[in-house]
Amino acid sequence: FFFVSVDIRGAMFSRVLKGAPPPPASVLDLPLDVQHRIIGHLDWRSLPNAAATCRTWATLVHQQNQSAACGHEWSHAMFKGEPSEAIEDEDSSSHNGGETGPNGTGAWQFVEYLLSSSRYLAKSSRPDVVVVTATPSWQPHLQDITDALISHLPNRKSVHVICCVAVGIIGTDEEGQVHEVEDGSLEAEAIAVALLHLGANQRVFSVSETNTSARQKRKDRGNDMRIDDTLDQIAAFAQANAPTCGTGVSCPCCPERGIFSFLVGDNVYDVSDLKTKIESKFRNIHMMGGLCGYDTRKQAVYYSSPESRALEEKGSEYPLGNVGGAASAMDVDSQTPRNSHDGTMASPSSTAASPSSQGLRSPHGGKGPRVSAAALFICNQRTTRASYRGIKQLMSDFEVDKMEGDEDGTKVFSLRKRMEGGSSIRSAALPMYQVLRELELKHGSLHGVTFGVKRKIPVSVDSGDPCLNLVEGNAGGAGAMAPRDLKTRVESVDIVRGVWDPDASDRLEAIVVPVEVKPGDICSFYTYSADESLKELEEILKTLDSGSAAASGSGAMQQQQQQQKAPSSCFGGFLIICNARGSYLHSGLPDVETKVISKNLPNVPLIGFFANGEVGPMPFREWSLTKYFQAQEQNPDSQLFGKNPQFNNTVLQGNTSVLAIARI
Repeated sequence: FFFVSVDIRGAMFSRVLKGAPPPPASVLDLPLDVQHRIIGHLDWRSLPNAAATCRTWATLVHQQNQSAACGHEWSHAMFKGEPSEAIEDEDSSSHNGGETGPNGTGAWQFVEYLLSSSRYLAKSSRPDVVVVTATPSWQPHLQDITDALISHLPNRKSVHVICCVAVGIIGTDEEGQVHEVEDGSLEAEAIAVALLHLGANQRVFSVSETNTSARQKRKDRGNDMRIDDTLDQIAAFAQANAPTCGTGVSCPCCPERGIFSFLVGDNVYDVSDLKTKIESKFRNIHMMGGLCGYDTRKQAVYYSSPESRALEEKGSEYPLGNVGGAASAMDVDSQTPRNSHDGTMASPSSTAASPSSQGLRSPHGGKGPRVSAAALFICNQRTTRASYRGIKQLMSDFEVDKMEGDEDGTKVFSLRKRMEGGSSIRSAALPMYQVLRELELKHGSLHGVTFGVKRKIPVSVDSGDPCLNLVEGNAGGAGAMAPRDLKTRVESVDIVRGVWDPDASDRLEAIVVPVEVKPGDICSFYTYSADESLKELEEILKTLDSGSAAASGSGAMQQQQQQQKAPSSCFGGFLIICNARGSYLHSGLPDVETKVISKNLPNVPLIGFFANGEVGPMPFREWSLTKYFQAQEQNPDSQLFGKNPQFNNTVLQGNTSVLAIARI
């Protein structure tokens, strides 16, 4: 007889009645929660194959990628040694016994080794961002390593990759130990990689500058237009997904403070240009980075974004400014096939064309202009960001007595010494030559001495801090700012010149400093110290435990802020150290700064490099006025500078270290 049923069990029964064997058991017959658990145990190389099985599993894989269990992963690996120890020539067999990778360099196997060391191969999450730092000997191989990384990743259409070469790097090995590899050390060559997987409510963008002449840039404005278009996309996404500040009230600066940017480049002109373009759009962005490179004739930044790869696949000209796109769900159509014999991943030479064959070559490899600066943007990412330099006060506090304006700033003639302990007692006016004589006796010389004015200002190091905007006495809609929110910071400047006393040619009548001061301002003389630098770093790390320097509030809100700032919420960090610091500053001792960070933040991996100039906020103990801080407001406690202390809070500076900790 004939029987039809839309029910699966009915269909099976009809087949039995007909004498037909029952259909084979399928994993799709399992309960949905069991299928979810199976998907959750697959590594990220197997997930594309699972998604390609059927529509149902494609949906499950997408849900897995968007779930909380598949967010905020930071994987890391590091290889210390020369490239010859890891990547062999095409005439030699590869280091793991397999075939060589693209162009016969062995980069394919080396990247496989790095990913295995990072334990990322066993994780069921995809990397949205890959950051690689390498010392100069690795520069000839870095393009092949970049291509091999992209070829390995199943989501090659959505991942953003930035690789940079520097004289020294910071990386974390597979055991979780952070290393500073400096130029001149016994182990002076290394390469480090960090792979970041973000949450479902986050998005990654990227832009770049190319090393082209000013004349060519004036002719072709397409690069600026592409960058502006990407910045508009970032602004739209940030506005639509803006977190509220610590007060629970959304304000205009919250979307911008939720954007973390990592900016690198090999020359100051393109880095400054890209920084200016970004800050013209986002004044409150949490930006950090630095100048990498070691030889102006050689490329130091290797960059790949979804759009640059898409254009290359279409055969388009390599974009002058590679703008990035969103980190989407896993790209099933870009999965890497496996060998039919042993189940291992096939080399790009035996599968689809590798990125190198698709045109992702550096200009020295034959295609595209040379990328000289690049910036990553992670939207809706909470970060704690601060710089430290180690300013040290050499004398007691003074008050400005006699001064007058000067074309270079202020001419200071005399000071009054303040008694210790904050007493209101002042000494008689001391002429400048007498103050300088006492300073020279105490410090030994005036070399490396700066003049600093103490200011009471709001300080914010965490993007989740309560908003500090001051508009008509209102702090981000949360009421007037309390005096405890103001912190003493030093506006330290070099002494421009001395003014000789016309009545005595052997002594100075005044000094000229490039800062505006007035009678009664508290000031002193400063220098920089290695010990004070570590103390300043400790002060920054303490904000992760006890709330930030600007946090305020009480009750449940304050308790929530304390929980959010616990070190357990930190899952990785970026560290940029000036070339003049490191072991040169710390009496030849290696890994001094990273050991302090690891002691306070165990199991938090870091990646970074030693820079020729650092991009970040002013040092934690210091402050500097910018064009956004010229307005002055009277405050009962002291002089308060700026109506919005979070505006334009990123500078390109030297002799500093910049730390940014990514938070969950």
